[in-house]
Amino acid sequence: MTVVVPKELLRELVLELSKVEEVLATLEELLNEEGLKRIHEAEEEYRKGDYIVVESSKEVEKLLE
Repeated sequence: MTVVVPKELLRELVLELSKVEEVLATLEELLNEEGLKRIHEAEEEYRKGDYIVVESSKEVEKLLE
C-alpha cells in the first residue's frame, strides 16, 4: 500500500512543528531559574543600550574572536 502526501502539506507540517518547538523551548527557558535570570539580564542590557547590532553571522564570528 502506498500513501501519497502532497509536498505542500509536508512543508506546512514542518513549519508548524518548528513553531511548536520554538514555543516549547521558550516555555522551558521561562521555567528554568537560570534561563529566567538570563532573560532579565538581557532586558536590562537592552534598556541600557548595551548591545551590538549585526547584519550577518560573519559579524558575529568576528565579535567572538
